[in-house]
Amino acid sequence: MNSIASYFDGKSAHSTEINIQFYDDGHLLLSHQDHQTPYYYKDVKFSSRLGNTPRIITLPDNSTCHIDDNDMVDAFLKKHKAHLLPAIIFALEDRITYVVTAVIFTVFFTWAMITYAIPTAATAIANNIPESVQKKLGHGTLETLDRIVFNPSQLDESTKNRLLDRFSQMQNDINISNDYTLIFRHSEKIGANAFALPSGIIVITDGLVDVSENDDELVSILAHEIGHLIHHHSTRMAIQSSAIAVLIATITGDPFSTSSILVALPTVLINSKYSRTFETEADDFAYQYMSDNNIALEHFASILERITETDGDSEVESYISSHPETRRRVQRFK
Repeated sequence: MNSIASYFDGKSAHSTEINIQFYDDGHLLLSHQDHQTPYYYKDVKFSSRLGNTPRIITLPDNSTCHIDDNDMVDAFLKKHKAHLLPAIIFALEDRITYVVTAVIFTVFFTWAMITYAIPTAATAIANNIPESVQKKLGHGTLETLDRIVFNPSQLDESTKNRLLDRFSQMQNDINISNDYTLIFRHSEKIGANAFALPSGIIVITDGLVDVSENDDELVSILAHEIGHLIHHHSTRMAIQSSAIAVLIATITGDPFSTSSILVALPTVLINSKYSRTFETEADDFAYQYMSDNNIALEHFASILERITETDGDSEVESYISSHPETRRRVQRFK
């Protein structure tokens, strides 16, 4: 079997017309004028068949041959069992029903993985990560946040000590075995906010203290953040983000897409909102703590409204945000 092909040396865009002969013993012979070069099929690479586009044969020196006769290439590869995957791909392309079915299955599989399998696995993994690993993860995250968004707190020492005393009392009330830590930071970039890091560190900003009208409002926020810690939300979110990145890379066939998706924990904490489930679980914990300790639920509603005044919230936003709609959350605590 022989066919005409275009030869590219890999150094220029210039092509040379050559003749390729395919032999039953697995060899192919490239001929141009009086020059002939033999190759064994295992020493060259054949591109997959995609419709009727030319096949590319990559030679050991990275030069290439472009051949239009797909059937001849398939016949040659068939004899040497090197065409199975390309043949399957071509068969699928040639049958639109199979293609549509494959697309539907891929969409459903991806949805099921992201909605059910990955969150379930992330929860199981997060609940079994050793405390030493959690602490390293949290401290590393804090160091990153201190570099990119945080500055030393400007609160006076008496305010810090008063809130630290309330936080210590909260831990006694909850009777938890983990040793949680409250720290203060100043940040113009994120304003009034609070974060719960995997290591058990809760960060509240000066801006959050400034917008509060009393300590009970801050206690309600701290209870919410403790809820995130108890349920390992930040760790679960980091695991889920990483798993989704790997899933996307696997489906798209592009391993480099993983590195293009930011799954670092600081990015998760700052640029991504917790899922509705995470926020609801944390709200549930805050609700229960405030009820058990005779703290008016309105305090959480009031400070939540105050925090979101500058951010804005609309019914339309609630459909695209991972947070429950703010008015609905506020209403629960009124």
